[in-house]
Amino acid sequence: MRSGLVAALMGIGGILLAFGVTVLLIAIFTRTGEWRPQLPQMLSVATLVLVVGGAMFVAGFLLDRVGRRSGERTPA
Repeated sequence: MRSGLVAALMGIGGILLAFGVTVLLIAIFTRTGEWRPQLPQMLSVATLVLVVGGAMFVAGFLLDRVGRRSGERTPA
């Protein structure tokens, strides 16, 4: 059960990270005339998605690491 949760957290977190980077690059490199009013909103959405995706990815990674340590212990 834990490996499925880890895979889901890391997978969704990775997707959100990629989406956030894509929105950030589009916001930075856009050349249309109406981009200045939309830039703060696009940057805030990109930052929010990056933070949430990074938190999910790190939570999945740490959960995986904790799961490995507890599984390797042998009773004395």
